[in-house]
Amino acid sequence: MFEISTDAFGRFKRYTLEHSIVPLKIQFVPEKGGALLSLIMEGEEVLDGCQTPEELDFNNWYKSGVLYPFPNRLKDGRFEWQGKTYEFPTNDATHQHALHGFGAQRPLEVMEVEVEDDHARIRLEGKYSGDHAHYPWPFTFGLTYELHAPNQLWVKLSLRNDSDVDIPAGLGWHSYFQLAEITAAHTLRLPQVEMVGVDARMIPTGKRYDYPGFLTPKLIGATVLDNCFAVPTTSLEVSAHLSGPRGTIRYWQETGKDKFNFLQVFTPPYGTSVALEPMTCNVDAFNNGEGLVTLAPGATLEAKAGVVYEVE
Repeated sequence: MFEISTDAFGRFKRYTLEHSIVPLKIQFVPEKGGALLSLIMEGEEVLDGCQTPEELDFNNWYKSGVLYPFPNRLKDGRFEWQGKTYEFPTNDATHQHALHGFGAQRPLEVMEVEVEDDHARIRLEGKYSGDHAHYPWPFTFGLTYELHAPNQLWVKLSLRNDSDVDIPAGLGWHSYFQLAEITAAHTLRLPQVEMVGVDARMIPTGKRYDYPGFLTPKLIGATVLDNCFAVPTTSLEVSAHLSGPRGTIRYWQETGKDKFNFLQVFTPPYGTSVALEPMTCNVDAFNNGEGLVTLAPGATLEAKAGVVYEVE
């Protein structure tokens, strides 16, 4: 049977959802975008989450951050929409772009909890009133965590347009996984993907390239990745595999119309984990339109991703 409990994590309220028999557990903080702090599967910690309240408060790596109303980079923080120019604050110190929208720091509220013998679901929600001049359209963001015993986590992100005009929208999830002590000791396998070509400021050039580097399982070693990949959309989902001494996970993301059709893979310079980040749109999509969804009044953008711990 799944059980839910809460405790203090510094000044935050931490939620724990775990099975009473099977070693499957998540911990998360609704006040900080619902960020996962821990994901234990088959008794192994597979997530690189924030370890202290201070790290979560700062969270400059966006660990487990929900990314909306756009993921990744927005060139110079500027975009045009319906004849008007908008400008997000820049928070990318290296390239002077806006990064990841503003969702990771916004509080969410637990709206619904379902607890059964073999699965549990918790739905969080947060309303945005349109108070930022750089994104003046109200919406409702939703985040659902769903655990399936003995070894699965499903994550669903959604954004509903609460304004009376069309709005630009994109979603992403900045999940970091750790199955070895260092990044280099992980083995990675990616699906058939195309690498998005970028310029010196990490903005897409419009070109794409075949990327066979991890089509078969390969030790990451000295490979450095901070790349966006377009994934196949001919099936309902695509998967990547990541393994190390702690085991193997199959990471998957939903694909198809207005789903997670892009995957960012990032090996952070602190050198202990691998980020597999599903995105509904390309880098700088508010400008290049690649994967960008024009969301009509009352319409919802929604996509799922998940993790399966694979027992050999």
